[in-house]
Amino acid sequence: MIICPSCKVENPDSYQFCQSCGTKVSAKIAPDIALNILGDEAIKPSSNPTKPLNLESMLGDIEIQVKKLTSSQTIGQITGQIANETAAGTDESSIGLESDLALKVEEPRDISADLSTIITSARTAPVIDASGQALPICLQDIIYGGKTDTGMQRDRNEDDFVAIFQSRSAHGKSQKSDRSQHGLFVLCDGMGGHDGGEEASAIAINSISEQFQPFWMDTLPGENKLKEIVRKANQAIFVKNEEELRLSLGRMGTTLVMLAIHDLEVVIAHVGDSRIYKVTDSPKVFNVEFDGSEKLSELDALGDVVSDSAQLEQLTRDHEVLNQLLDLGMDLEEALARPDVHQLTQALGPNPSDGLEPSIQFFSLTESTLFLLCSDGLCDHDVIEENWRSHLLPILHEEIDLKTGLDNLMELGNNVNGHDNLTAILILCKLLPSQ
Repeated sequence: MIICPSCKVENPDSYQFCQSCGTKVSAKIAPDIALNILGDEAIKPSSNPTKPLNLESMLGDIEIQVKKLTSSQTIGQITGQIANETAAGTDESSIGLESDLALKVEEPRDISADLSTIITSARTAPVIDASGQALPICLQDIIYGGKTDTGMQRDRNEDDFVAIFQSRSAHGKSQKSDRSQHGLFVLCDGMGGHDGGEEASAIAINSISEQFQPFWMDTLPGENKLKEIVRKANQAIFVKNEEELRLSLGRMGTTLVMLAIHDLEVVIAHVGDSRIYKVTDSPKVFNVEFDGSEKLSELDALGDVVSDSAQLEQLTRDHEVLNQLLDLGMDLEEALARPDVHQLTQALGPNPSDGLEPSIQFFSLTESTLFLLCSDGLCDHDVIEENWRSHLLPILHEEIDLKTGLDNLMELGNNVNGHDNLTAILILCKLLPSQ
């Protein structure tokens, strides 16, 4: 282990930067990072697809143990890709999609106008070894895309978003070959004054993107460092408000949802009422016993249960008056009757950073997962909760590509809501067994 000279946190020997404070801790030669911007050619699925578990061959057994079947899916194999997109000042824009969609280039972020990585592959069951145990999983592929729309009633778009993705390969005389994947996805919904929302969301996007740069080589930043990153973005907007003497409703601010991924490790952070959802579809654990003539009926029953294993989970909890009142014990019906029920209790920019407490969660990927980051213009009025099976699940199953999925979400949001700007980032993570 290497002890950071600044914060004294222990870091693995392979790390070059401290996972807590970002200070350089190692003088080792940096791995070779291959950055290859993809063109129109779609990534091909694996040439050795895993075989589904053959239950029919087990029908003659006296007893069948069906072990946990975790989904083994990931997304488009992107080898070294960085893509950023800002939506400010445009009615509609997208990233990670086709070259004919509008992109706004803004320094210091590198932007590619053509990052199409849509693939098609069959859903497969996990590979089981000779002992009946599932093989370890790895992040095989990632496909992502983002899109924003001004909405039906707004004159300008104050949402902004960015996606950065990178793969690296490391080779050395005394070390094993290593391939890792890193992604940073940030979405902001700006607010406040003439052009204030656009400016606030752009400041937050740039600040967070720049602060993440030291962590691309090794791992995700720790919780304390993440809070520092978010608070620095907040302070940048706050200082701008102070310099321009913005007061009350004229003070600019923005919500924030952020997802960062390092191989199987994921961290999310949020401030405000923009949201992150995840969709999964992995069969559960079952112990199935067969007895004579009941074999086929039991097998059919198992299939019925497995087919209904898809789940939607909201990973963030809105920072608004409603949830604050519920936490204080107020009845839901009484809380909803208040006129300020959906007023934000936290946002980046209006207030100093010492009072800001971003919500942060760490977790590991254990199955193929579709993440959705979105502004409230899309998720208001339970749009996601009521339509995820028709608009998100087919993307997880790769029945439709991300571009089509994003187009469908924009159309859905405008039809049901339409009162606000709406923005979505989709991230499809496909996991496969390690070979």
